[in-house]
Amino acid sequence: MSSFYILINVAMFIYACYSWYWQANLELKGKYRISLLLWTIFIIWLGFTWNYIETEEVGINVFLALLLLVSITDGFTGFTSKRAVVSGYFKRTLKYADIDHVLLINLPLTEKPSVICILGTKNGRQYNLQFSRDVHEIISTLQKYADHQIQIEIRDTL
Repeated sequence: MSSFYILINVAMFIYACYSWYWQANLELKGKYRISLLLWTIFIIWLGFTWNYIETEEVGINVFLALLLLVSITDGFTGFTSKRAVVSGYFKRTLKYADIDHVLLINLPLTEKPSVICILGTKNGRQYNLQFSRDVHEIISTLQKYADHQIQIEIRDTL
């Protein structure tokens, strides 16, 4: 079983470095999504409560530390010069060429500007990002980095 943890820990470490690289290159940073970290802590707690996680295993401490590290870094979203960084375990980045349309929802009820950005792709998937920025700043960033014309729709909640 220890060889299993070595393999999993190496894969998690590589993914953590990949995720950290994209998080470090964010030029327009979105709001941090704490829900990923909370769900990870909840699942770890369930694993210990229901005795699915064996504490005697040698690689479990490193695995749990890497799992928490990945959950922390995956909470950051935003835009880099090459890709949009989305929050999730299975899809971390999104090429600008894959983005078909963008829906920006302005939330005027908060003190700071707050915008929900929904990125729609050509294959029908949608990715949610949240920003504490002005709508025009998000639009200018998308137009700066996208090499094609993206359909942008702006809505207000009221």
